[in-house]
Amino acid sequence: MSDFPTADVSVRLARPGDEEAIGSIQIDSWVGAIGEQLGRRRHEVFDRDKIVSGWASSIAQPPTPGHVVFVATCDGVIVGFAAVAPPHQIVALEVDPERRRRGHGSRLLAAAVDHLKSHGATEMKLWSLSADSVRTHFLQSAGFAETGMVRELDGPGVAIPEKLWHASLKA
Repeated sequence: MSDFPTADVSVRLARPGDEEAIGSIQIDSWVGAIGEQLGRRRHEVFDRDKIVSGWASSIAQPPTPGHVVFVATCDGVIVGFAAVAPPHQIVALEVDPERRRRGHGSRLLAAAVDHLKSHGATEMKLWSLSADSVRTHFLQSAGFAETGMVRELDGPGVAIPEKLWHASLKA
């Protein structure tokens, strides 16, 4: 047994009350990836109340029993989240930019994979911000490949380009 303290890390299903942390992580992640396009007031361009309300609904009233939101925690603090929608979609996978590269994204991805497989998925798909180089590296290292499909989201005064990624869940 080690005498060194270790962080208490885990992934669990989101529950009511988690939406504030989830909304903050989503905004911080997006600002980190596309902040230059948003100008000086980058955090202020997002409708925080609307984002938090959307996550509250997703947690409390998912559209189907298969739709779930997971949160990653470290020492009791929410540091990331993943939203999953069967049959094969990871709707969101975000880790607090200050806490990336510590295994939280991998734990969230593993929970999402297990959930999708339990619902019969043989592949998974995920849209990712085109400008997020850290996520691109993460997805590539996790076995995802670009599909070649792109889309643009209507952002706050800017178009936000995304790429579609996919990976097989077949053994």
